[in-house]
Amino acid sequence: MHQTGWHGRHTARVRTGAAGAFALAAVAALAAPAQAAPQWTQVHGSAELGGSFDAVAAVDGANIWAFGDDSAQNDGATWVHRWDGEKWQKEATPDGWSVVPSTADASAADDVWAAGRSPEGGASSLHFDGDKWEAIELDPALTPTDIEAIDPDNVWMLAKPVDGYDRATFFDGEIWRDYPAPAAHNALSAVSADDVFAVGGGDGGQPGVERWDGEKWTPMEVPKVDLPGGEASAVFEDVFARSADDVWAAGGVSWKDGDDVNHSRPLLAHFDGDAWSIVETEGDAAYDAVADDGDGGLWLNEGSWNPTFVHRTAGGETTRQQLTDDKYDLSIPTLAHVPGGNGAVAVGTAFEEGDPDVFTDHGVVFGTGL
Repeated sequence: MHQTGWHGRHTARVRTGAAGAFALAAVAALAAPAQAAPQWTQVHGSAELGGSFDAVAAVDGANIWAFGDDSAQNDGATWVHRWDGEKWQKEATPDGWSVVPSTADASAADDVWAAGRSPEGGASSLHFDGDKWEAIELDPALTPTDIEAIDPDNVWMLAKPVDGYDRATFFDGEIWRDYPAPAAHNALSAVSADDVFAVGGGDGGQPGVERWDGEKWTPMEVPKVDLPGGEASAVFEDVFARSADDVWAAGGVSWKDGDDVNHSRPLLAHFDGDAWSIVETEGDAAYDAVADDGDGGLWLNEGSWNPTFVHRTAGGETTRQQLTDDKYDLSIPTLAHVPGGNGAVAVGTAFEEGDPDVFTDHGVVFGTGL
């Protein structure tokens, strides 16, 4: 599960409509049964509320957390909003927190994690034990890229390389410890404590996957991706492991044409327990995130700017829904499955188009099948 988090404040812009309409949509979307062609609807967020969201974690339909800070325009105070099955509300967090969580996960309603950086103090992790939130110290030099909460005594966190060295940390129930790190550091997903997949970029501009067996990370063989000319590369941005023989990696291929214009297309791969294979896809942007649909299929986030959500059924059929608005642009960097059903949630920030006298940028949460 990957949460890309920070995608550039002031650079991100969704169809939000009237606040009253979306207040009704929030209740309807979170109560509606899953349908054959699920639709995404805004379930939380408004210009009056403001703020921004960058990460999300879900345990079930009555325990969903959206993480961000209380300003869409500048660095603000950390905020956490929770859906309890009936309503969204802001959770109490210690005064002075300025961490902007960029990734989050939960193994249970009393074991919820988020991690990110603050403008002043560097990296920090936040933990909810079912009663209160607390900060747990991290190496401040880290820039977290993904977190995977397997259980309270097994939590992995990947980070960007520091001074050329790959970095990963592991929480053993007491403290974060430096742990062997995979070179593929964009995202990870666990089948168990002894079977974890990490994805990112590999050698020669190719995507990379590594697997943890309880003792070490081992690179996995992935078919080479045909790369067009022009500074081309392929990378996996996210991974979802449904089981040891059903793992999906999603990302994109990027390149420049003869006019120095950037292009990208989605990339999807599947591991069946024996080998990885590249899955044929269509689209005009890379996949930023992948999540379970609760029914043997997938949700894919194609692009993070005014994104298209792609639903891929267990049989390989796809439907697409683009989020658009005539007033706001939407940056949606991440999505997550809601266990216990066919639901999914995605969070981000709506940015007002143009140059208004008063900005109404604000955090948004979208949901489907909840």
